[in-house]
Amino acid sequence: MNTTMTFFFSDIEGSTERWERSAEMVRNVEEHYEILRDAVARFHGEEFATTGDGLAASFSSAGSAVHAAIEAQRQMARTDLRVRIGVHTGEVHHAGTEILGRPINRAARIMAVGHGGQILLSELSAALVRSGTDPVDMVDLGTHRLRDLAEPERIWQVLDSELPRAFPPLRGVDTFSHNLPSQKSSFVGRDDELRRIVELLHEHRVVTLTGPGGVGKTRLSVHAAADALSDYAAVWFVELAAISDDDELIDGIGDTIAHAARIDPTSDPMAAIVQAVGSRQILLVLDNCEQIIEAAAAVAERLTTECPNLRILATSRESLVVDGEFVFAVRPLDPVDTARDLFRQRAAAAGAVINRSENPMVEQICGWLDGLPLAIELAAARVPALGLTELSAALTDRFNILAGGRRTAADRHRTLRATVDWSYRLLSSAEQRLVDWLSAFRGGFELDAVGHIARYLDVDDHAVADLVIGLVRKCMIEAEEAPTGLRYRMLETVRKFAADTLACRGEGAAAADAQADWVASVTDLPFADPCNKAVENATLRLERESENWRQAISTALHSSDEDLAARLCGPSTAFFVLGRSDLRDVLPPLLPMCSSLHSRRAVVCSIAAASAGSLDAGETRRWSDELRRLTGDESRGIWELIEWVALSWSGDFDAAVRHCIAAMNNPHFTRDTRDLFCGIATSDRFGKLNTDEDRERLAQMSIEAAGRTTVRLQRVVCLIGASWALLPIEPSRSVAMLQQALAEIPWLPAFLKRTLPGSGSRLMTHLDPRLAAADLLKRIEEAPVAGSTMDLIPISYASALLCRVGHPAAGPALATLAASAIAPSLVMMGFDGLAREAAMTHDTISLDELHDSVKRGLSPAGQALWTLDPTVGQLSRSEPTHCERRPELRPLTK
Repeated sequence: MNTTMTFFFSDIEGSTERWERSAEMVRNVEEHYEILRDAVARFHGEEFATTGDGLAASFSSAGSAVHAAIEAQRQMARTDLRVRIGVHTGEVHHAGTEILGRPINRAARIMAVGHGGQILLSELSAALVRSGTDPVDMVDLGTHRLRDLAEPERIWQVLDSELPRAFPPLRGVDTFSHNLPSQKSSFVGRDDELRRIVELLHEHRVVTLTGPGGVGKTRLSVHAAADALSDYAAVWFVELAAISDDDELIDGIGDTIAHAARIDPTSDPMAAIVQAVGSRQILLVLDNCEQIIEAAAAVAERLTTECPNLRILATSRESLVVDGEFVFAVRPLDPVDTARDLFRQRAAAAGAVINRSENPMVEQICGWLDGLPLAIELAAARVPALGLTELSAALTDRFNILAGGRRTAADRHRTLRATVDWSYRLLSSAEQRLVDWLSAFRGGFELDAVGHIARYLDVDDHAVADLVIGLVRKCMIEAEEAPTGLRYRMLETVRKFAADTLACRGEGAAAADAQADWVASVTDLPFADPCNKAVENATLRLERESENWRQAISTALHSSDEDLAARLCGPSTAFFVLGRSDLRDVLPPLLPMCSSLHSRRAVVCSIAAASAGSLDAGETRRWSDELRRLTGDESRGIWELIEWVALSWSGDFDAAVRHCIAAMNNPHFTRDTRDLFCGIATSDRFGKLNTDEDRERLAQMSIEAAGRTTVRLQRVVCLIGASWALLPIEPSRSVAMLQQALAEIPWLPAFLKRTLPGSGSRLMTHLDPRLAAADLLKRIEEAPVAGSTMDLIPISYASALLCRVGHPAAGPALATLAASAIAPSLVMMGFDGLAREAAMTHDTISLDELHDSVKRGLSPAGQALWTLDPTVGQLSRSEPTHCERRPELRPLTK
């Protein structure tokens, strides 16, 4: 809904300084807010925000807003504060409780140009007040350009017999000495960045904004300089992109600065600039330094040395590397926030109407375009001609669809390809070739992968780090901090440009082979020792390299490389793809090319692992049987692990435990492999079967294995197994071991990270369901609201817990799980009987409702509906633990 409203913004003049020196500031500010709120309420306004040391309110009429401002200023005289007020009228949109629209920003900007004690009105508000029933006296202060706003505003000052009349000139952009370029379109977002840059200019002599082409460095520098105008005697904006790379670079930069600042350069432009600046407070904005970086650095060094109060704000695709420099990396826009808003605004300006229901597609497009403002603006301009759906499809060829940009733009910003090409041409030939080959990686890469590629290019190992540093400095790749160390990534726009260049070089296939060979170096480990520390480390590495692994599989298929396929399906791959329904279809296409026993065994092993939890209950069994035939007597534990998965997913826990006990006693297996089977056997025997058989011996063996092994998975599984074994005989020790296991689970592979806590939650349920509920609630909140098997694991355990304690949400939750992707996995968890029973008596609900209802049931408030005795502690040993032996679900009132 759209309505016309008048907006009132206020602010305390000089509040920062007063907070520093006045002990009475707290009391004065509180009194100031009381005055403002009383005035707003008296004239029927509505406060909708506080802004720093000010207040924002809306009114149904301009007259009410102005009279509220007059009343507030009259009463403000009794305080020690000077407040400025701005008023503007316009049409806004109401989205729920939010008010959205440009008039709000204009009211704030009008207030910002005023002085303490002053009331300022826009032309429209002034016209409405003059024609209203209770007009006031006003004086015309002229037309002014306001920060961030393309259209200037004619501003009026309210006159009142009880208020001051004389004030200094307004603080509009045109009030100060500068040559900042006028902005013809709105500036979206980046408020935090603007504030930070202005703060940095107070702290550092040189601030350099770096970032990839099209990220908005120039626009950000102009707005930051405009925000800082009042801090300087003059602001000079200097465009350096047109300066050519020749022997007179420094003099060329000097001439350009002198021309921008209207300084007579004489025969020595640098000396003339130094003399003109002297000790004055000057802000010099040097835009586009990258193509003359050495000379720009020399100029910055000299000017900051000889001009003590000069500040430099530079934009460049790499830092200047001078004394006193602070490098501020300009990041792309957030696709689901500022990037989306920019796209919508630019599309509207081009004549397109985008409904709010289309926001997800807009966000997806912005994500594909890496959140780059230039790419987003070019794409948004094409919406009237193509529509969102066709534009989205066409962006697979982004460089052609985003060709032919704004006619008046600089060449380097006219098209998306030109923008990336500008950065690419600034690289050395070695940097260009390396970045081309690195485009074969998807989802990022780490330094060892770069070294692997560099060896294909005959680059010395010692030179790799320097090349990477150069590419990071020049914003062709980004370095990101991760728990495992630095990881590098290319914006997809840069990667596609480099991939196109690679294809033109005729080196695309060679780079793909090199990338796949590196992935295979991670996965190609011996099946003779499938459960050691190296396999665990490689599995965790594959979690980070999932997209690169997929790409390598595609390369093996494209080249029909049987050996590569086998190397890509080592034992770490089996752990990586275990239960991953999203990867289930990636591997089967490799089988037709596998003519050797070795290659087929490797691929079948991974396919069998990925099939765990398949909707076809017999799929894992069939793959396990084939793997058994392929391994024969040579198995060293990998088939036994797949067979255990097949038995568990079929619900035959007795056979699964016997199978694991046989494996843990197999002398042909390595110690690491036997330790894993020991932990599984102990956990399954006492966590899934109602038996006391061999309890103390298995508990002791698991404890010893947990203390001995260096493999985290074995340690966690053995600790959980020991916890189950000790539960009825040493509950406190059981809990301590479980807590130790849970503390290490975050460092396990994804599927195990989701499944193993479920066993721990079931164990905690036997001690105190409230502890289990708290743990499950945390894990559910960390998981996305999605329908994949892994995402539904904690929900499944939580639903079974709610069934156990008689919460009414359990029935619909279990019925929904019975119809979801996780249904086959419920057998292994022991909840399939409960789910089938619930499905007969309850309707299913949506995934969102499932998450919400289960979380409410687990919450402290939801526990009020539990039928369990609130004083319960450890449950009776005689109580069955298998879900199908538990009480039936009580019917729910519909």
